[in-house]
Amino acid sequence: MTGSPMAMPMRIMHRWRQRMSGIELSILFCATAFALLVLPRVSVAPVLSAMSPAAPLPLWEMAGLTFLHVLLSLLIVVAASLLLSGAACQWPRFRAFLIPALSVARAVPGLGLIGILAAVFPPALTIMLVAASSMIWRIVTAVLDAEDTLPPAFDEVATGLRMTGWQRFWRLQMPIAVPLTTFRAMQAMPAFWVRLLSAEGLMMLMGHQATGGCGAAALQAMLDHHPFRIVEVSGIILLLILVIDQALMRPMVGWAQRYRPEGTFEERSRPQSWLLKVWRRTKLMLWLSGGVSDALIWIGNWRLGRPRSILPECHRTVRELPEALLPVVSLFLLVYAVYHVGLLRQLPADLVESVLTLSHVCGTLLLCVLVWVPLGLLISEHGSSLRNVCRMAVMACGLFPAVLLYPLCRELGLDSPVILLFLGAHWLVGIVVLDAAKAIPSGLRQVAAGLRLRGVLLWRRLLLPAIAPELCGGLLTAVVPVWNEVMVAEAFVPSDSGLGAALLSEALSGAVAAQILALMLLTLLSMLLDRLVLQPLAVNAAQKYTI
Repeated sequence: MTGSPMAMPMRIMHRWRQRMSGIELSILFCATAFALLVLPRVSVAPVLSAMSPAAPLPLWEMAGLTFLHVLLSLLIVVAASLLLSGAACQWPRFRAFLIPALSVARAVPGLGLIGILAAVFPPALTIMLVAASSMIWRIVTAVLDAEDTLPPAFDEVATGLRMTGWQRFWRLQMPIAVPLTTFRAMQAMPAFWVRLLSAEGLMMLMGHQATGGCGAAALQAMLDHHPFRIVEVSGIILLLILVIDQALMRPMVGWAQRYRPEGTFEERSRPQSWLLKVWRRTKLMLWLSGGVSDALIWIGNWRLGRPRSILPECHRTVRELPEALLPVVSLFLLVYAVYHVGLLRQLPADLVESVLTLSHVCGTLLLCVLVWVPLGLLISEHGSSLRNVCRMAVMACGLFPAVLLYPLCRELGLDSPVILLFLGAHWLVGIVVLDAAKAIPSGLRQVAAGLRLRGVLLWRRLLLPAIAPELCGGLLTAVVPVWNEVMVAEAFVPSDSGLGAALLSEALSGAVAAQILALMLLTLLSMLLDRLVLQPLAVNAAQKYTI
């Protein structure tokens, strides 16, 4: 959430009323009850009874499997995002349901889905679905946000041209949404890699050797205590990350800038891609681009649905149910489902573990603030060149999956869940602090220098209030990878405590119903921390300190 100090807080305040509705809790409780009652109660094969691992595949074959998983996962993201956003554009009632459902999906720790999906889908598809889940909600949310910014004149033109719902979505809404969706996809890549590699390793651990991948190779090297093998696999993973970043993500972001609206408010230069420049200078690539453009135009000419027309609004009195009724009914349904599958006795233990997990997450956010607020401000005070170098280094650290550093932390004795989670989230807070310090107006700095504000007084009166809105918004972003990695981080420490560790243990033992309950509690914790602590903090900071 970088950029102007006003951008993030205004967006949060705009959605404050919607995000506090009880519909989200109802969706979470009903989905959990449905999964408990419908999913087969037959447990998947536990790890202890799984087959012994086969001979490891060659390293480059593992890299090829991971590369294939990445491409297929991104195809799933594109297909699912187009399907959901197109349906939301076509049917307003589905859109009204999809918006709170996406808010719930944002709070779901993706790695917790692996045991549940493995009981239903093949191993390779499970890996791809777990990885794709980190990006789908971001893309669909970006498309819906872009629809809200669609000028009314465009709607009038679409109605005059008798465009169908599909044509309006493809010709008007998608071009406006392209810059934001590509930017959100770029932001989601670190979480995408963490989920993909962790899913490959966990599927190998659960006895599905055929899936392979670099994540499985890294986990096997950790179990065999081969540090040089871990370094080799980490190097291959880093190479894959750079290839995907330079050959796919950055050209896509650079191409998307052609759809960005121009204006005087744009202060940053457009992102550039060397591969995109080569593409535009090659005749064969230009011919391929022309074919793709013709295909997109052909898809946009499909007349799916009926043309939209301007009709007088019918004012009808609609009886609305009490806001608290739906969450209460869904809660009773959830209690019945938990009782039906015989998990009531396990619920108190899971609640105790959830308190430990919440303490780990809150401790991680606090550690990020304590480290990066003084460090980022000190770096910014020493000049723009040092700040730019540090920002590039922090962004590079964010691309590397932090889970590969867990064995090194164990060898160094840094095996606390807070420290392990800090490795995967601190870079988001660091970038926000560096950007917020850069955005402090020079006039305020000159006034502070004229008043001879120094030391603690300068920090209290200028620096900390100036970065507070962006910092609180950055915590909202940083908490997402923390929840994604909490299952692996808690299971990696010797104490083996927390709801994330319990969820991983249940996934390895094949207890599907227990996994569903633990995943619901993790999601509920994420939602409550977001709604009751982080969002009010961000809104208060925006209202009080925004320049």
